[in-house]
Amino acid sequence: MQAGVLQNLAPNVHRLIAPNPSVMTGPGTNAYLLGNQRITVLDPGPAIDEHIDAINAAIRDLGGELEQIVVTHTHPDHSPAAAILAEQHGVPLLGRAIANDGYQDTSFQPHIELQHDQAIDVEGETLRAIYTPGHVDNHFCFLHEATGLMFTGDHIMQGSTVVIIPPAGDMADYIASLETMLGYPLRALAPGHGSVIEDAGAEIR
Repeated sequence: MQAGVLQNLAPNVHRLIAPNPSVMTGPGTNAYLLGNQRITVLDPGPAIDEHIDAINAAIRDLGGELEQIVVTHTHPDHSPAAAILAEQHGVPLLGRAIANDGYQDTSFQPHIELQHDQAIDVEGETLRAIYTPGHVDNHFCFLHEATGLMFTGDHIMQGSTVVIIPPAGDMADYIASLETMLGYPLRALAPGHGSVIEDAGAEIR
């Protein structure tokens, strides 16, 4: 896994890794680009200039235009690039903001506050917003219904244990959200850090 290199994961699904590797972030935060013409960026990641430049270059390389930005949650390794890209491209931010507990990206102010089970149009395909509190209480996962790929943010991470810090994090909510995820027809998991997890059901259980 190499930062700054656009990788195709499935039809209309691409991954770009931010250059922020650490003990907490693994190889770096995964930013996902969905679509090829009207592009949705999911979890644009940290506000690192070279990473924002890489996202813009990827949009150009795909031959499309940025249509919207979606975030799983507002921790500083997932959402700070969102406000910058939204201003550059004049596009809306989708997600949910919460009170700052000392760990939140306060620059993220959504134009559209997501609701559980909300359908988001992504170039004619549905991205389903699934409210999954636990890691933090504004966390969403997103199911790309055409491929069965669920973007899990920090609710499930490949090869790492999820950190839950009260008061915004809650273990009971985390367990309940795992059950919620199993109610959807998911095939594989695309985490916020690490590689795609192919056996979604086994990983959640």
